[in-house]
Amino acid sequence: MPLLAAVLLALVGAQIALVFKVPSWGNDEPAHTGYVAALAEGRLPTIESDIVDDPARFPGTAIEFSGWDEEHGDIWTANHPPLFHLAMVPVWWVASDHQSAMIIVMRLANTLGFACWLFLVGALARELLPRRQAVSALAVVVAAAPTLVLRSAFFINDGWASASALLLLLMTVRMLRGGVTSARVAVAVGAGVVAAGTRAQGVLVVALCAGALLLVLVGQGLWRRGMGVFASVGGIPAAAFGWFYLRNLHLYGDLTGQDALLSKFGRSPVTSLDRIDNIPGLTEPTLSTLIVIVAAIVLVPVALVGSVRRHGVRPDAAWTLLVVHALVTLQNVVSFLVVGGGFHDRYLMQVMPLLATATAVGMLEVGRWWGPRPGLGMVAERRDWWLAAGWSALLLVWLAGALVALERYYVFSRQDGSPVDGPVPDVLVVLAVAVGAAVVAVMVGRARQAPPLCGAPRHDGDAAARRDFPRTFSEVHAPVVRRHPERPTLTP
Repeated sequence: MPLLAAVLLALVGAQIALVFKVPSWGNDEPAHTGYVAALAEGRLPTIESDIVDDPARFPGTAIEFSGWDEEHGDIWTANHPPLFHLAMVPVWWVASDHQSAMIIVMRLANTLGFACWLFLVGALARELLPRRQAVSALAVVVAAAPTLVLRSAFFINDGWASASALLLLLMTVRMLRGGVTSARVAVAVGAGVVAAGTRAQGVLVVALCAGALLLVLVGQGLWRRGMGVFASVGGIPAAAFGWFYLRNLHLYGDLTGQDALLSKFGRSPVTSLDRIDNIPGLTEPTLSTLIVIVAAIVLVPVALVGSVRRHGVRPDAAWTLLVVHALVTLQNVVSFLVVGGGFHDRYLMQVMPLLATATAVGMLEVGRWWGPRPGLGMVAERRDWWLAAGWSALLLVWLAGALVALERYYVFSRQDGSPVDGPVPDVLVVLAVAVGAAVVAVMVGRARQAPPLCGAPRHDGDAAARRDFPRTFSEVHAPVVRRHPERPTLTP
């Protein structure tokens, strides 16, 4: 399921990347391109460096990169660490004489990063709730918000920054639950280096994961191993890119350059709640994810209260790590908005595993409202898959409609032609529709595969009545041995 969702996102992102005019100012493409051009010339730019706009070399697009004022003629994204832009330098060397083609290739690189990110959302959801496979399947559909899918089509660094952060979180969760191994530490270190070297948010993930591993291992009495893992997972990314953040501190007065950018573009603080509608970029992602937002607000608290009533509070290091990460990220985003920054839903990509998993659990919670009738013996796994299929069909139809509206508004109403003409964009749309249908079909197929427990007494008809995690398909087919002899023993 995560793989199908990743393919769906890649197809849609590629289609938009091919038809949207070059460059996209709303997605910072001129500044990111200028960053790559500066690195190709051997310079590390600042937020005051000029974007490359030589009319002699780029007669067709030079005017598009010059900016409509002095501030927008600069590389305002130069406060980001340079790893992703360094990776794009060979593309500049090969294709800079064909600017539209070059930027489309860079767009597709980000699209691939978004696809990997969505796959890892599902992998983390599966790691959090391994016995409820329908949750991870539904979580990837929840995470594929329309505006996020749209942003996957542009030359920005969020795709690989978020994918690497989620890979680090995945390895950390596996080490917290399954033990520390050399392979897991090595993958975590590599993911941490990419995350910290691509966006400042990655530094937060590195710090939290390294700290969590240290606390858990020290709590188990493994001081030496804990210090070694902490030094590897936290120290190597810091050694690789700590210098860049110190450079930001020296140039702009803070580690991320946030205050300097707000001053550069003259943003006004949001001092009261009645000014929320003045926050740039807040309305569009809110309206385009209305179903998910309502489901999260209404159903997640219901599921949480029900779980606490059935089982009490059961602390878990992995869930605690993700909750702390989400709270710190939320605090950073709110602080940025208060001082005048704009909102982008891609700021929430690194906390999406928690948000999407919790929302998926809430959506599946509605199955408890009616439950199986006496004598049916329907297992909770089958019910989860049917609900996941229904929710996914609704969300995918919503996604398709939202993307049609967004493309009509941002693309076809604002430009006369497309960078890539011909049948390729239309073929990508057809393939995306087919993959979306396959997503629902796979869920329906899993719902039909999960068999009822024939002859089971009423209290065994719903596994979720005894525990949050219903049986996997293999467990349903395995003999069940009861601890209490007075209860009947079930066989396949």
